[in-house]
Amino acid sequence: MRDTFASNLPNHEVLDWFTIQSAVPLGGRLNKHWLVNLKGERFVLRQWSNGTPLEDVEYEVNLLASIAQLGWPVAAVIEGPVMLAGNIWGLFPFLHGEPPSAADAKTEQRARGRLMAQFHYELSKLSGIGQRKDWRRCEEILIDYELDRLLSAHEQRRPEEVRILRWHLERARKRVERLELHSRPGIVIHGDFTPWNLRFHEGKLSGLLDFELAHWDHRVGEFALSWRGKYDEVVLGYDEVSPLDPAEWELITPMWWAGLIEGACRHLKEGKQDDGWIIKKLLERSPLMGQDAVPFR
Repeated sequence: MRDTFASNLPNHEVLDWFTIQSAVPLGGRLNKHWLVNLKGERFVLRQWSNGTPLEDVEYEVNLLASIAQLGWPVAAVIEGPVMLAGNIWGLFPFLHGEPPSAADAKTEQRARGRLMAQFHYELSKLSGIGQRKDWRRCEEILIDYELDRLLSAHEQRRPEEVRILRWHLERARKRVERLELHSRPGIVIHGDFTPWNLRFHEGKLSGLLDFELAHWDHRVGEFALSWRGKYDEVVLGYDEVSPLDPAEWELITPMWWAGLIEGACRHLKEGKQDDGWIIKKLLERSPLMGQDAVPFR
């Protein structure tokens, strides 16, 4: 057990650089984090995932600094980023608080949607952030006919999966063809505005975590992982504070599907077998989908 715990700790080069005496693993989906103590205060040490380009790290670090200047409780880097032991590392403040209560899911979702709208208003003040490397808005995804080539290439081996993907791709393209999406404005979005990335203390927001999916997009692009085609109260709460225009209501579903299809086609290209999550999400239906709430057939 001790050897397993030790293997989860940063090596001595990293600990010495940041003058850290001890570290407790906090986990992470892509990036790894440790709770560390420096001079009696708690901080978070991050190791960006192996192979993360420096420009991607700098995008996130610069964005966090800009958001912190707006007065929002985000963890702007204190030290770093720095390359050590073959990875990129940074030291961040520890944000106190607890995730929102899940006792009343619809109330939490509605409140989160309202908070998201307030956050977007602040994000709209930022300028010069630009797009994150390798990210695309949905209109760029939908006109990429490499997706069609990949689906055709795998049709014999994975016929039902390809049939589902192609059906949703064609409907998404049809839905957006008159929306003139290229001319619509965008903002930087968080990308994963979910309960586990929020912290509250004494009823007030005390932490907004995990900007590893932040990028420039349509503002409704934020609904991809906060709505997920089923948590309608998030969208309705947002609309209470910052009403969506008709085109945005039309865009919600094809935007969500485009991201899922892009992920599925990336798996096909890399020869990976999806665990079923993408297809499951494509097949979910919500009243907010309007004409696209019809079942797959």
